Amino acid sequence: MLQIKMTEKRQLLNKKEILKNLSDLDKESLVDLTIFEVIGSTNDEAKRKLDKVQNFKDSFAIFAEQQDAGRGRSGKKWESPANLNIYLSFAWNSSLKPIDLEGLSLSTAVAISQNLEPLLDEELKIKWPNDLFLSKKKVGGILVETFSSQKRTGIVVGVGLNVLMSAQEQISIDQEWTSLSLYFGKDFDRNLIAGLLLGSLLSLRSNFEAKGFSFYKKDFEKLNLLKNKECLVKFEGQTKKGFVDGITENGELIFRENGKIHNLRIGEVSLKKI
Repeated sequence: MLQIKMTEKRQLLNKKEILKNLSDLDKESLVDLTIFEVIGSTNDEAKRKLDKVQNFKDSFAIFAEQQDAGRGRSGKKWESPANLNIYLSFAWNSSLKPIDLEGLSLSTAVAISQNLEPLLDEELKIKWPNDLFLSKKKVGGILVETFSSQKRTGIVVGVGLNVLMSAQEQISIDQEWTSLSLYFGKDFDRNLIAGLLLGSLLSLRSNFEAKGFSFYKKDFEKLNLLKNKECLVKFEGQTKKGFVDGITENGELIFRENGKIHNLRIGEVSLKKI
C-alpha cells in the first residue's frame, strides 16, 4: 500500500520539481507558475490572466492535472484525463504584430522536439500545422492563440502531451494516438517532462521574438512528417489528393496536386495522411 501511495504522489505535478528542470536564466524570466487540479482550459485561464499583465518582460505558465473543456485546433475537444499527461499554457505580451507570428506553432513543435530528444533518444515528428507524432501516431498537439491591441500582442501557447495515458483509458480520439509510456514501454516522470516542455517554450519566446520562423524553418523540414508524402488534403470545401513538397518561408504548406501548387495557411486545411 505504501508503494502505491508513493507512486501516485511522484506522478502529481509539483511546482518545485518542475522548476528544478529549468535553467537559472529561465527561472528569472518566468514570473509565475500555477498548477490547477482541474480547470476548464489552461489556454482560457492564461488569456484571462494575460489581459491584466502590463510588463512585456513577464511570462507565466499554467499547468493542469485535468481539463474539462480542453480544446485543440478548430475548437475540437482535447481529451484531458487526470494525472496522466501534460496540459500546459505559456503566455506573454509581445511588441510583435500578428503578421510576425506566422510559423509560431511550427516553431513551438520544433523547440519541443529538440528539447525532449536527449531524454527520449528519439525526435518527435511534426505533422503540419500543430501535431506531434511518434511512429505515425499522435502524441501531442499545440494551440497558439493571440489577441492584439494598439500597444501589444498577447500570445498564449498551449501544449498537450500524452505521457502516461494507456490504451485502457476511456477516451474518444478521432485518430491513432500513443503516449510516451505506451511507445517507449516505460513510465516517465511528469515533472521532468513538464520542466523540459516549459524550458523549450521559454527558449522559443526568446528565439522567435528575435529571429522569427526563419530560425526554425530548416529544423522543421527535418522533422516534417508529411514532406514528400502523398496525402489527402481538405481545403476550400473539397478533399484533394497530392504530394506535400514542404513549407514556405511563412510556414504555409506547399501542396502539389496534379502539377498545380497550393500554398495553404494555418486554419484553412485538415490533412490526413493516406
